[in-house]
Amino acid sequence: MDFVNEALLQNPHWENGVLEFPRLAGPLVERDIFPSVARSVSRKFITILRGLRRVGKSVLARQVAFRKIKASGNPTDVAWFEFDRAMGAKPEDMDLLLNFFRSRGASMVILDEIAFVPKWQDVLKRHYDRTDTKFLATGSSAIDLDRRTAESLAGRTETVEVRPFSISERMRLVGEIPPSSPLELSRQRAEMLSQAGQYLVCGGLPEITSDADFTQRQAYVKNSLLDPLFYKDFPAAFPQANPDLLRKTLELLSGTSGGTFQLQSIAEALGCSHTTAGTQLELLEKTLLVRTLYNSTPSIAKQKRTAKKIVFADNGILAALNPELPPGVLAENAALEALGSKLFWRDGEGREIDAILPESKTAVEVKYQNSLTTRDEKNIGYFLERKRGWRGVLITKSDSDSGDIARVPLWRVLLNPDLIARHFSRIKS
Repeated sequence: MDFVNEALLQNPHWENGVLEFPRLAGPLVERDIFPSVARSVSRKFITILRGLRRVGKSVLARQVAFRKIKASGNPTDVAWFEFDRAMGAKPEDMDLLLNFFRSRGASMVILDEIAFVPKWQDVLKRHYDRTDTKFLATGSSAIDLDRRTAESLAGRTETVEVRPFSISERMRLVGEIPPSSPLELSRQRAEMLSQAGQYLVCGGLPEITSDADFTQRQAYVKNSLLDPLFYKDFPAAFPQANPDLLRKTLELLSGTSGGTFQLQSIAEALGCSHTTAGTQLELLEKTLLVRTLYNSTPSIAKQKRTAKKIVFADNGILAALNPELPPGVLAENAALEALGSKLFWRDGEGREIDAILPESKTAVEVKYQNSLTTRDEKNIGYFLERKRGWRGVLITKSDSDSGDIARVPLWRVLLNPDLIARHFSRIKS
């Protein structure tokens, strides 16, 4: 393949001064994470945007390029190259490209889907050490980005994780303005309750629109996300991986949402060893599709042995995999993902708290229902009696209260996840 000619085709803005956004589904939305990316780009480090397929990494990278060109007034300041598996790019091809971009005077080089180039870390390291060029790279998930980066590019990279769209980003995508002031929050309660209900089943993949029916959403998740991930990305990065076993593991894990699971039970359902089941879970976590929550116990070893919970990175994926899940389970997944929680709590009597946030000493339960009673506070009350200095929060469907155990509507948590850790004691209905 003639990579120089391909580079010319991929950088038409050098000639016409217009940076295009191909394959953009809907209006251009500035992501909440953009300031963090802009800060990273302003430093010498190699900035790496990683995240699930289809979360908008390429669009985000082009927004960086657009701002750079607008600031300098020189379209040739930015060079762009999108790799594809079919190109069969080799390290020497990437080396040739970077030399070509430097000869054209590019001060910033953006390399989209860089993991399709074997040993890309070694090539990038040489150019980083020898030039003043700013590099920004993107890659789907952590499958190949993390395997050698820590060693080869130690001290040279800054990784920014790009997550699915938040509820406020999703609203802006369809031309709606999320509430921000207390007055707007009060006026838009009914609208936000509806928005939260849509978010539970559609999630934050920007190309899944709220008017798509279940069949369309399920087909998109299968054809645009999971099949390419399991049957293209995985075999390339891990030739020994079994894509069918990975997919079956993911489907089994979707059935554990809202509850706990034992790895041995997953192994039995898969018909494999405990070790093999553990490997499948580790590989799925590398894709950023899921993450594991551990029981909050004093012993790290015990955390590994006892029951665990799984959280899906996106509710749209979870709902597509398991359409039978009730709204309460989907609400719990959305809340735990938004909060970034890593721990839950469960004692020997089966009492359970959905999320434990040690940094703010907060215990969180999700009760996505129209009305709550004191019975719904039983487990969290029991926990708080034994944890001096801790606070409790019930994430509800619409109920709001700032009592000893605060009640916060899910839509407010989705709008501002930091609310729980920092401001929940000041929430007014």
